[in-house]
Amino acid sequence: MSNDTSENWLKFLNPESLKGNLIRSSIYLTCWEMLKNSIIDHPRGFYTNGFKDGNAILDKEYKKKVLALNDDPLIASALWFQNQGAISDDDIILLTGFRLHRNEIAHELPKFLGDTKSNVQQEFFNGMLYLVTKIDKWWIQNFEIPVSPEIDSRDLSEEQLDGVQSMTMVMMNLLIAVADGKEDQLRWLYTEIKKNIEAGKISKSE
Repeated sequence: MSNDTSENWLKFLNPESLKGNLIRSSIYLTCWEMLKNSIIDHPRGFYTNGFKDGNAILDKEYKKKVLALNDDPLIASALWFQNQGAISDDDIILLTGFRLHRNEIAHELPKFLGDTKSNVQQEFFNGMLYLVTKIDKWWIQNFEIPVSPEIDSRDLSEEQLDGVQSMTMVMMNLLIAVADGKEDQLRWLYTEIKKNIEAGKISKSE
């Protein structure tokens, strides 16, 4: 048995290694879906004119201003954000790299579990968080806050505007911490919310 083969078997048979690689792989796939949904769903929602039989009624402008930009709905949506000044060429290059790695993990998962030369790229987690933060912050600041009857953007400081967070940003941050082996924040949140539910301060239906 060669050294490479031995190391590969050790990687696969080590319970901690196997569990860690499964967790990192599943979290990467989850974070990718969250990023993809943010990119596609925001402009799609903007050009949605209600629903019929559970399906969105899309304005004709969606096809003209978004889908016409590229045959791939994801890249078309990313280009729409770029046209709005939200992201750059470099961000779209990053996005394509994240997707290539996602496809590799999804279609060749055993390789990541038992091949020492194949590992989930940890730096891509932070890259996806960077991109979803850039997109979601821009969306909240330029679309959600201006149309909200409950918020007057003139009353918000630059610091407050810069500090806005989407649920996707919060969830991805927690998931990446777990992928990095840092579970303390998630455990603390779980304990606090559980205590508040048991004390009746938070409804179980919320």
